[in-house]
Amino acid sequence: MKSKVTVALILLFSLISPCGGQERPGAAAQRLAIKTADGALFVWNQLSNNFTLAIKGKDVRPNNSTEDVFFKADGIILQIQSPAISGFINDKPGTKLTEQTILQAHRDWESEYAGSILKTKLKVQSSAERLKNGREALYWRFDLPEGFSRVEKSRVFLTTVSGDHVIVLNGSATTDVPEDRVRQYLFDTLATLTVSPTPFDLRKLQETIRRRGSLLSPAKAGSGDVSARYPPINRWAIFNHPLRGLLRIALVDDEYSA
Repeated sequence: MKSKVTVALILLFSLISPCGGQERPGAAAQRLAIKTADGALFVWNQLSNNFTLAIKGKDVRPNNSTEDVFFKADGIILQIQSPAISGFINDKPGTKLTEQTILQAHRDWESEYAGSILKTKLKVQSSAERLKNGREALYWRFDLPEGFSRVEKSRVFLTTVSGDHVIVLNGSATTDVPEDRVRQYLFDTLATLTVSPTPFDLRKLQETIRRRGSLLSPAKAGSGDVSARYPPINRWAIFNHPLRGLLRIALVDDEYSA
């Protein structure tokens, strides 16, 4: 039963999110994960939009039910997105926008779309934040309409600007997972963000994780050729499958277990 509930929540995440198909043609992201001793290292390589996040937990699993990026970490469903700013802001060239202005515009764009799908006017609450790594961020949330779901109660987001994209983490508060726990997990995860002007070198990441069983430190984050495919680590490691011009996250081992 828990597996079916998880899949249902993932499908709902995909349904009410406009981010998945907003990338420019030819700018498809390489999205993959490497298993680590404390969870997984998620890698997003995409032209000038390159970043990693540590997905930590005792039981961290990716999911391939949709084309979007999802993890289940100790019961928390986490979605990762990175839409181009040009997809929701059309200002004149040279216009200077603050990071909070960009993040608020993304919040409005995303929440308006979600409201249209849910057929209700969402009451969005938000607050400007500064992460432990010094980055500006925006935390925002909304309750799901009463009676919409027996399991999911609210949706929470934490976003930050990275070049000409926004990095979006969102999670779902449910009957089993309280909102304050989801909120803290989003903050802890985004605090591990490492960005690079060039794609991360997957071979170096793999070799470092093999040696240490943990994550590459931000100071040593490398760059280089990402075109080659490398053998997986513990059957779970690197996975990418093309889908509609995007590279989706896929599970090598198995689906979420109950």
